[in-house]
Amino acid sequence: MKKQSAINQILSEWDPLAIGDHQIAEDEYQTYIPGIIKNIDNKENLISYLENILVNKLEVGYEPNNEIHKRELLAIVDKIINVK
Repeated sequence: MKKQSAINQILSEWDPLAIGDHQIAEDEYQTYIPGIIKNIDNKENLISYLENILVNKLEVGYEPNNEIHKRELLAIVDKIINVK
């Protein structure tokens, strides 16, 4: 449970939907935590999983080939991987 809480904290601070309210953000991103945990041991799979969420579920204008977008995502991935 501690791992889930830590990941949820990272996601709510990242807040790709720009919700702004920390408590609402914590609720918003919880559904993605099981998939993140499933992919946490493989960085490339985790990147792909999060990119899929950003592009197909949240539709936030994430571009995988955009260097800034990719760098921001990699920073989040590294934070998540450090949770385990």
